[in-house]
Amino acid sequence: MEPAPPRPLQLSHAQRRGMLSRHFVAVVEKLVEGGATYADLSVEAIIKAGGISRSTFYVYFNDKGDLLVAMAADVIGDLVSTGSAWWDLPADATKADLHAGLRIPIDTYREHRTILGTVVETAAYDPRVREQHQSLINQVVPALADYIARAQVAGTADPELDAERTARWLVWMIERGLYQLVGTVDDDEVSRELDALTDILWRVVYRRTAD
Repeated sequence: MEPAPPRPLQLSHAQRRGMLSRHFVAVVEKLVEGGATYADLSVEAIIKAGGISRSTFYVYFNDKGDLLVAMAADVIGDLVSTGSAWWDLPADATKADLHAGLRIPIDTYREHRTILGTVVETAAYDPRVREQHQSLINQVVPALADYIARAQVAGTADPELDAERTARWLVWMIERGLYQLVGTVDDDEVSRELDALTDILWRVVYRRTAD
């Protein structure tokens, strides 16, 4: 018999903050998709749409920048975990495997594109959000570099690549591409962008030219 989930009174401050941030992801996405920008949203507008009191909001968040940091932690965590669909592939993965692996984080990005786009835009002037955004890169680059290095040892990746620097360039390229090219396009265009990204990565990383 599995233990019962903790009652609300048993939740820690961090757990409650996490629950509220996840609640606000959908709230803020709806507001921004309705035409507002996060920079122009007031705390009052956010908490009214979220259905909580002002006092409750300030128990868990210092301001709306702090809320965005908390929401970013959730969606970035989702993106990082789904990104492993690429670097968890076996060294002898096919081009079709790579295509399928890349589809997963792209779909996750599209699901959370409003929050992730807001993170990119807010990072330009809020150091807290910029640090959270940088954490995405810091988590992904070592994992991808390790994958490239392992594939080099296995003989399926270009042995002349600098694994760490190649991973760094690829991750930043993909991050910018998701924001600029994938976030607002329709399903057909996403498929074409995915095909192009697969071609690029296949030619850059892998020694093989055949599927």
